[in-house]
Amino acid sequence: MFTVVRNLAVDHHRARAVRPQETPPVDDVGLTVNDAIEPMLTTQVVLDALNQLKPAQRDAITLMHYRAYSIAQAAETLGVRPGTVKSRSHYAMRALRTILQSRGVLHP
Repeated sequence: MFTVVRNLAVDHHRARAVRPQETPPVDDVGLTVNDAIEPMLTTQVVLDALNQLKPAQRDAITLMHYRAYSIAQAAETLGVRPGTVKSRSHYAMRALRTILQSRGVLHP
C-alpha cells in the first residue's frame, strides 16, 4: 500500500513538472496599475477650474476646503461676515461643479 501511494505521489509530481500549471486568460485577470497620473491630472483640472472662479470665491473655497478653516475662522481671515463666507462658498461650489461637468470630470 505504501508503494502504491508513493508511486501516485511521484507520478503526480512528474506530471505537474512536465505540463505547466494552467493560468487564466489575461482578459480575466483584473490588472490594476497603481500610478499617480490619474490623481495628478484630476488635481490639475481642479486647480485650473479654481483659477476660473472669482477671487473672493476662490479664497473662501481655499480656506474652508483646503486649509480646513471653520466658517468663523475663514470670515475672520477674510474680514467679512460668516454669512458672506457661506454664500461665497455655496456659489463657488456651484460654479466649480458646472466647470468640472463641462470638462467631463463630474457627471451630471
